[in-house]
This record gives sequence, structure tokens and C-alpha cells, in this order.
Amino acid sequence: MHDKRYSVFISSTFEDLKAERLAVQDVVISAGDFPVQMESFPAADENQFEFIKALIDKCDYYVLIVAGRYGTPADDGMSYTEKEYRYAKSKGIPVLAMLHGERGSIPVNKSEDTADGKNRLAAFVSEVETNRIRKTWKTADELKLAVREALDHSKATKPAVGWVRGDAIASREALEELNEVRKENAKFRDAIGSLEIELALPPIPAAEDPITIDLLPNIGARGHGSPYGSAASVLTTWIATFPIFFNNLQWRTSDWNGEYTYYIEGDESCVEIGSAIAGVVGSIDTSKAFKISKSTLDRLVSYYIEAGLMNALGAEQAFTEAAQRVARRYSIADGGLSAFKVTRGEIKLNFPTTLGKDFDDEIPF
Repeated sequence: MHDKRYSVFISSTFEDLKAERLAVQDVVISAGDFPVQMESFPAADENQFEFIKALIDKCDYYVLIVAGRYGTPADDGMSYTEKEYRYAKSKGIPVLAMLHGERGSIPVNKSEDTADGKNRLAAFVSEVETNRIRKTWKTADELKLAVREALDHSKATKPAVGWVRGDAIASREALEELNEVRKENAKFRDAIGSLEIELALPPIPAAEDPITIDLLPNIGARGHGSPYGSAASVLTTWIATFPIFFNNLQWRTSDWNGEYTYYIEGDESCVEIGSAIAGVVGSIDTSKAFKISKSTLDRLVSYYIEAGLMNALGAEQAFTEAAQRVARRYSIADGGLSAFKVTRGEIKLNFPTTLGKDFDDEIPF
């Protein structure tokens, strides 16, 4: 039995081949397919032929049985059997021709009794034999075997649309949808795997591009009653900031299951970097009096990783081999003060006696 079921149109003259048509019907059913035949419409007329054409249109294969009769001619002189055959051929439906192997042995009552009828039958057989799947038969049993072999061969070499059960359609559609999802997931995986090629990333700023760093007061860092810094904004560049960042970033290496990776002490780094920047533009002791925000620290870390001066988190060392040389060179090339400019506020120390006023006025929110 096939997963697909096919509609098979059985065509022949009627009165002389009733037993043979029944035998072919049994073969089609035993193959799991659907026989389509016109036993209920023995009379031939044009209206009936239009109905027959509609049935042939919906069939997958066409079995033609030819024995000793040509069939009743229509007004155009062509029998309805031949008209059915020519219509099936014009629609591209595979034709399985079953030709009687010894027409001379067919009883007279099942043969053409006129010369015109015999000539028309011979011409029809000659037409059918040309470039067509054809088999010969003499008995009903031979016909059944020939039809089964031809049907199996046609299904293998000329597969048709066929029919499937409704629940099979649902299952197949579900599988097709899952297969489409699988294909889409594969595309996404490929895209992610080549993200640096497929996705246009925005360029990072140039090393000399300006950057504004906001400095915040670090209250109470020096102990009770100790001074704290003011709020200010400093304009500088990414590369001028790097020597300060390099020398003041607080990072350590941890050992986890034999793997060494670095991690950043965020709070300490914010204080050390902020105080160092304030010290560059101020003429006071700024140690631990200023800080930068955690978001500013993350921004600096991200930039220097993208610039190749830092290793990504998970590496053993925070800075690349070139980072120390770059930091040293830029420290030498720039004295420090000229690369930093206060654009808001001022660098000064506040004392606890003015905590309320100064703190409220100077923290930018």
C-alpha cells in the first residue's frame, strides 16, 4: 500500500469488455488506488463526454483497454473511447495501453463486423502503439497482471499528484513547517557565526576624538571629617585618558578550576581613575576625593577593548602587550594638563562643615 492513493480512469468499449473492466477495477483497488469508470453512463452523448473530461482531469493515470471493437462513433466519426484517449493524452496524463494480443481469436459477437469498423480499430491500435506504455493480454488474468505491472512502473517513473488522507496532510504540513523553522534557525546560526561580516557595526571613535568625563565627589573616603572633591566635567580625548586609565585601573587575577582570568574591582577603579584625572588639572591633593561613575568606567573599558589595548573579560591579563608601551609613549608626548580641560564646575576640595550646601549644589542630577 502506498502513502499516496491515485485515481485511475478505466477506458474501453463497454458491452464486450464488462468482465475485463471488472478485473482491472479489482487490480486498481488491490493496489490501494481509486478506479474511475463510466459503468453508470453506458449511453454516449456530447453532454456525457463533457462530464467524462471533467473526471479525466482529476485522474492521475489512464488505463486504456482495447480488444475487438472500436466503439460507437460520435458525429465526428471518432469513437468515444478514442476521444477519451486523445483527451487524456492532451492533458499529459500517463496512458497505460492494454492491447489484446490476438484480436483474430476474439469471438465474432465481440468484434467489429464491418470493414470500416475494422479499419478504424486498426488505425486506433496503430496510434496507441506509438511511443506509449503498452502491454498485450489474452485472458482476464493476463490483463490483471499487465495492468498491475504497468501501474507500478508508472508510479515509479511518472509520479503523479495523488491523494492522501486528511490526517496525513496535517502531519505532513506540520513536518514541513518544522523543516522551515529548522532552515531559518540554520540561517540565524550562520549569521551569528559570521557576525563580524554580516552585521555592519558602527565604527569606534578615533583615538583623538574628544570625550567628556564627569567627576563626582567621593564623600567620606578619607575617613570621618575628611575633605571630598567637587563635581566637575573634564574634556579630554580617548588616547590622552588611556595612560591614567592604565595606571589606575584596579584589576586582579582569579584562579577558578585551574583557569586564570582577570576581573575588575569596579568601585576602587572608579575612585582611583576619577581622582587621578582630577589631579591632572588640579593643584591639590585629589587622592580618593573624586570618582567617576560605573557607566563611565564601563564605557572606557569597552572602548579600550575594541581599540585592542585591553583583553576581553575572560582573558588572563587585563591589558594587551602593546598597552604598556602605548601608555608610556602618550605620557611622554603630552605633559598632561594641555590634554584636559574643565568645562563645568571646578576642581576643589569641600570640607564636612559645608557638606549640606555644597553637596546639594554640586552633584549633577
